[in-house]
Amino acid sequence: MDRKSRDYMVCLCNRVTRGEVEDVVKEKGIRDLKELCQVMEIGKKCGGCREDLQMIIDDVANETC
Repeated sequence: MDRKSRDYMVCLCNRVTRGEVEDVVKEKGIRDLKELCQVMEIGKKCGGCREDLQMIIDDVANETC
């Protein structure tokens, strides 16, 4: 599946999709990976999703510019 799809499973440990992450980033105005991980309680088990999470934060920030 395309990593840009809202249905893409970003965090496999917690079964969180890109769309869910995008919505929280937009609603809360999150610009920091650490804050996102704390707010959504993701990226803490294996850490395999952190690169994708940062990409989503950057993508949302670029949309609003």
